[in-house]
Amino acid sequence: MKRMWASAIILLVLIVLCTFGTVTTNKITSELTGTVQSAKKAAEKGDNSTAYTLSKKAVSDWHQRHEILCTYMPHSKLEAIDQTLAALPSLIYYGSTDQFSAECDRGITQIGYLNETEIPVLQNIF
Repeated sequence: MKRMWASAIILLVLIVLCTFGTVTTNKITSELTGTVQSAKKAAEKGDNSTAYTLSKKAVSDWHQRHEILCTYMPHSKLEAIDQTLAALPSLIYYGSTDQFSAECDRGITQIGYLNETEIPVLQNIF
């Protein structure tokens, strides 16, 4: 009977941890996507200084959140996002707005993919 209780407790802990990971990932990806989209919109309007500030904020936010995500996600996915976001400030600083917009789209897609991979559906489990 003790084994049944231990198994139930372990199952409960796993469910709580998985739920925490999913909720945390959803929150982080929503915030980052919003920041990158705002930077892209600012660049499209010709406001490069705001786009630069927002892209620097996105990089800073990413570095703060990276430590949390790397505890339960593959590092290769996180490194790809890190490289994409790191390029944004220099692209807008030197006036490469077309490439900046393309990299913003790429970053938004990569961030969205992170969120999709954490949703517990059959495709992600098997």
